[in-house]
Amino acid sequence: MTGSKFGQLADLGNESSVEQFFVSRLLKDLGYKDSQIKPKASIDELKISRGRKSEKWRPDYAVIVGSKVRWICEAKGVEENLDDWVGQSQSYCLALNSTQPDNPVEFFMLTNGVTTRVYRWDDSTPITEASFGDFVDGNQAYSSIRTLLAPESFKAAPASDPVAEGEHILRRRSVSDLNSDFAWAHRLIYKRDNLSYNAAFMEFVKVIFLKLHSDREAHADPNLRELDDKSIVVPAEAVKFSSAWIKSREADTPSPLDSILFQKLLSDFEIAITNGRKKRIFPKGERLLLSPDTLRVLVGRLEHVDLISIDADLNGRMFETFLNSTLRGKALGQYFTPRSVVKLATGLAQLRADDKHIDRVIDACSGTGGFLIEALADMWSKLDANASLSNKRREELRMQVAERSLIGVDVARDPALARIARINMYLHGDGGTSVYQLDSLDKKVSPHPTDEPEIVQEKAEFRKRLKEASTASGGSEPLGLADVALTNPPFAKEYTRDEEGDAKLLDDYMLSYDTSGGAKRPLKSLSSMIMFLERYFDLLGPRGRLVTVVDDSILGAPRHKKVREWIRKNWIIRAVVSLPGDAFQRSQARVKTSLIVLEKKSSEDEIQPNVFMYYCSWVGVDDPSRQRILPVDAENRERARKEIEQVSALYRAFQAGQPEAVPWTVSAASITDRFDVKACLPEAEARVPDWEAAGFTIQPLGELLELAVNEENHVDRVIDTSTTDDLVTYLRVRYDGFCEAGDEVATVEIAKQTLTRVRTGDFVFSHINAIHGAVAVVPEEYDGLVVTNEYTVCRPSSDLSASVIWALVRSSEARAEMLLLATGIGRTRVRWDELKKLRLPVPGEEVRSRIDDAVKRANEAEDAMRRLRAEASRTASIEMLLDSERSRSIIAAFKPPR
Repeated sequence: MTGSKFGQLADLGNESSVEQFFVSRLLKDLGYKDSQIKPKASIDELKISRGRKSEKWRPDYAVIVGSKVRWICEAKGVEENLDDWVGQSQSYCLALNSTQPDNPVEFFMLTNGVTTRVYRWDDSTPITEASFGDFVDGNQAYSSIRTLLAPESFKAAPASDPVAEGEHILRRRSVSDLNSDFAWAHRLIYKRDNLSYNAAFMEFVKVIFLKLHSDREAHADPNLRELDDKSIVVPAEAVKFSSAWIKSREADTPSPLDSILFQKLLSDFEIAITNGRKKRIFPKGERLLLSPDTLRVLVGRLEHVDLISIDADLNGRMFETFLNSTLRGKALGQYFTPRSVVKLATGLAQLRADDKHIDRVIDACSGTGGFLIEALADMWSKLDANASLSNKRREELRMQVAERSLIGVDVARDPALARIARINMYLHGDGGTSVYQLDSLDKKVSPHPTDEPEIVQEKAEFRKRLKEASTASGGSEPLGLADVALTNPPFAKEYTRDEEGDAKLLDDYMLSYDTSGGAKRPLKSLSSMIMFLERYFDLLGPRGRLVTVVDDSILGAPRHKKVREWIRKNWIIRAVVSLPGDAFQRSQARVKTSLIVLEKKSSEDEIQPNVFMYYCSWVGVDDPSRQRILPVDAENRERARKEIEQVSALYRAFQAGQPEAVPWTVSAASITDRFDVKACLPEAEARVPDWEAAGFTIQPLGELLELAVNEENHVDRVIDTSTTDDLVTYLRVRYDGFCEAGDEVATVEIAKQTLTRVRTGDFVFSHINAIHGAVAVVPEEYDGLVVTNEYTVCRPSSDLSASVIWALVRSSEARAEMLLLATGIGRTRVRWDELKKLRLPVPGEEVRSRIDDAVKRANEAEDAMRRLRAEASRTASIEMLLDSERSRSIIAAFKPPR
């Protein structure tokens, strides 16, 4: 029989026995007095929702702490399904919380004795669960329930409400609290109303629209008063996004939030769209698809959250966090630029916003609007910090920034990213008026037969703006469409003349032709990134600035030499900031990138000045590809924040000619060919003077090692897989500098290639991963294994031992030099021709001896470790009868493929 501290499971049967022999004893054991336990007979019946119907209901128990109900319990017979009672319990908690501020009811518990589950009041997923036998002291499941539900777990409720009758409180929430609220809301919508992730997101956006609209009206109420530095109080009738407002309208309609509030908001938007003040976000006739019950639960959780008081940066992170958890990695994965990259780009743009001039900012591939939002926040902060502005003038300039100074364009239709960008802009104080859904690379902005009427209208409006921007007035130069472009163009898209539509676009681009020798030969294809460089040159006004993410191949690869010549001819290169290789890991883009700051030349003969260059280590790395949050994420965000501040400050110092920027200054003569940071800024062999000053002898690696394969041993060492039929085992070299045996293969079964057989004491470099530390000395047990031509195999050629050379080559200085020796763009492959040039300090006898001794002891310890592990496995197998021909045959027969 199954027992617990409350008796035997066999004693439980119907609901009455579960209440008497289990729940009552549990409540006492948790520490509740009789006065704190309200049985069903003394609990008020409340009106709750059952789908689109309603009924009166009350639970079996309500538990009181500090004069308020903090959780409820519903007990059922042992054969009943607990899932059938989640909706009623959740709705009852909502009804209780809607009558008082701060949602005092935190949990509900469902039990049939066999299983006990605890839920948060507004969530249908249990946070903990225990079986009857778990209710014993020390059991983890029971401890979890005690932690949640014991009287001491609840803070005493205030004796009186902090607001008067008829008032509503709005509180500012922390970032983590808001993230929790939003993640909970999406999960609720997704699970409760059986919507897809994308559909759940759009429903959530509608709810947030209503919430923001309600909060704005509340903040404008003349009777608003501040309760403290985080809270305001307004008359309850001024708040429409509230449980009380919904309850007061339910007699007229089953879903007041949809049929009254949302439809009114849509009607107001239609008028604004007709007047040209806003662009469409929701389709005509749109409805809230969520059930009234789900809407009540959402409102119950969010009604006291103040979204208007959230600053732009927090709001941006909040919105992006929600996008991350819903759409990123799915439909929208490729459209996200890490926020730290956006912030660094905006800092380098040095946007101007004052009483005399406000920069016009464009992102012609704006995605969800991240760059536009950061530009909005940056310019607003500058206006807010300007003490010379009156309040009225400051507000006028803020609205000019939001409604007339930010231009976004995106071509995506499914999903329509331009509409999501408008949502993002609305969350930050409008600005969505100038976000267009069209192809910005189409210089003619051509209409298409499949365009919807509003898209046709948007294209016509954009063509008109382009015409006005390119028209000079009074003998002055045309103003252009914008002063600054902040952007991250798509990397990989290729436009080809084989496609009719692409060909028409390419015909309008100067860079789509080879003009060498005075001719004009059309190129077969051109990448979208290169096309955007030319497109922004057209869109920007005089001295316009382009701050863009760019593939490093454009900055240094031989195939893009003509593009670099065009850049130097038309732009002043102001700054190049290298981004880490993992900066775009979340988008699964493995290309090496940089931020480049360009300024339009006044004339082609304008002289290129010195350039600011910097290489970042943390920007973008703070946006990991995994979903799970780890402590290191906060550390990386802080490192990225400090790096952004440092780079921005150094760039300002560079522009002012201050000495602290000298180490990050590159002469104009250094960028006549390549202008990627790795080729221009880091000085090779920078530590050589320090080594010389310390008295070290310095030698290139080619004098310490020689190639292991020569004419004499070539036959024994080299295997041609096309002429042999051997079984060979690959050698793997790990990042920690040690070897391991890889797969065994038959040479006749692999592609034609040349393999090299390694010998004890060989020194093996991985061409691809040597910079990560994949350099090893072959131990005796791996003698005869093979490596591919992606490895170099050497032997010591001096009096330095392999162990000493191994320690020198795996140092950070050596690996950094390997990166500088690698001539490719975004590559880490280093072959022997580059490796042999690596200069290293040679240690004296005493240091050599210490290194050799340490490596020897490490190898002995590793050998002992391997022997002990093998002995442990062998002992277990023999002594415990854990090995047989039968078990080995089963493994061979049924093990899954590798």
